[in-house]
Amino acid sequence: MSNAVSYDIATHLAANAFGTVGTDLFGMAWGKGVDAQTLVMDSAGFESDQKLEYEKPGFQILVRGERNESAKTVYDSARAIYIFLINVADLVTINAVDYLGFEPQSNIAPLGYDENERFIYSMNFYTYRNPE
Repeated sequence: MSNAVSYDIATHLAANAFGTVGTDLFGMAWGKGVDAQTLVMDSAGFESDQKLEYEKPGFQILVRGERNESAKTVYDSARAIYIFLINVADLVTINAVDYLGFEPQSNIAPLGYDENERFIYSMNFYTYRNPE
């Protein structure tokens, strides 16, 4: 059985120097005790037109900055991840699962400040991956 997409994407981001899983890079829930972090969550995908070969899951990435950090600084961090993902090769294997690129579903969107004055940006993607 395949891992959650959020787990695979977090693993891939960590392998490419976008954070450390469990330190400032998390899947499905914000980590505790760290302001600036990246969160990868599974989201609604699409029905695949190639069901026997590939599923078409979605995922969302939230990038949160330090308390009182400028929105521009947080945006730059989010944009680096966005550019990295849209430029990934057409085929990449993550945790023994083949992914066929990452397609943005949205631009990088500002979500504003949270209750602790940390700015957050959001981005959504979908991908094709081989089911097990």
